[in-house]
Amino acid sequence: MSETILFIDDDIRVVSALQRSLYKNYRIEIAGGAPDALDAIAESSYAVVVSDLKMPGMSGIEFLTKVRQLSPDTIRILLTGQADLDAAIAAVNEGAIFRFLTKPCPQEVLTRTLDAALEQYRLVTAEHEVLRETLMGTVTVLIEILSAIQPVAFGRASRIRRCVRKLAKELNIADPWQFEAAAMLSQIGCISVSPDILKKHYAGEELSDDERAQMLAHAQVGRKLLHHITRLHAVAQMIERQHEDYIDGSGLSAEAFSIALGSQMLRVALDHDRWLGTGLSPEEAVMEMRRHEAQYNPAVLVALERVIQDSPPPAPIESGDDSGAVPVEQQIFRPITEQVLRALRD
Repeated sequence: MSETILFIDDDIRVVSALQRSLYKNYRIEIAGGAPDALDAIAESSYAVVVSDLKMPGMSGIEFLTKVRQLSPDTIRILLTGQADLDAAIAAVNEGAIFRFLTKPCPQEVLTRTLDAALEQYRLVTAEHEVLRETLMGTVTVLIEILSAIQPVAFGRASRIRRCVRKLAKELNIADPWQFEAAAMLSQIGCISVSPDILKKHYAGEELSDDERAQMLAHAQVGRKLLHHITRLHAVAQMIERQHEDYIDGSGLSAEAFSIALGSQMLRVALDHDRWLGTGLSPEEAVMEMRRHEAQYNPAVLVALERVIQDSPPPAPIESGDDSGAVPVEQQIFRPITEQVLRALRD
């Protein structure tokens, strides 16, 4: 866990002095203004940010509000003079900062405040970790149901997850759990699709209009299954949009951009996997996708090409068990699945 503290002041001598006095007990970085600090926050994770109030171009309150948007878990502290107490109090009340300190700030008060901020950061990140583990537990149960009911779809979801994980690494996504969850659950709606249609689709065979409609509808079924699960709303939307063509995301909010990026990561991984299912090599599959490259996010497509270059040849894609035997797990989960499908139709 990173517990670096970032100090910002337009007078670099002030923050340099703070760094010298605190370096033995804390991991300290400094910035000489809001622009440099925002660049640093965009590239690295900080537990605590301490900013002066009066800075040219952007006040400390404006700066910390942007920090809150960029890095919600970062604990924010404002340094202010006595004459600016009203502004500092307003910032606390609006939730923009954790504490404010008046200047000059005694060393003992500063260290107590930093310790409290670091403890708050640990509490926040620990709570998020518990929530992530709970969500991933929910995801695991759903995936186990998928593996019992539609083993062919489960196999595809496993491959898509591996691909999306590599894409996230190539794209330098710091916290990719939502994208991995979307990949793991991208085929959950296939519990509503005939196994024969799935096998035809994954093998690249031509589908009838009715079969194609049933296949495309699984994305909507997946969204309905996940939409009401806390913290999986964005994942549900990524899954719903997994078949959509790329649209330039300029001007989107951070959440909308993340959903659009996630849906395109799914689209690229799924289409590449489907071409592999026809017997093409990874490179040949990308060449086919390049014939229709306007459908894909260009950055994600380039990331896929890098992933292929750095990866060993994939194992052959299995079409699934055609023996007709009904596994014990399928007998257990089928009643649950039928109830889910009835609820979706209601």
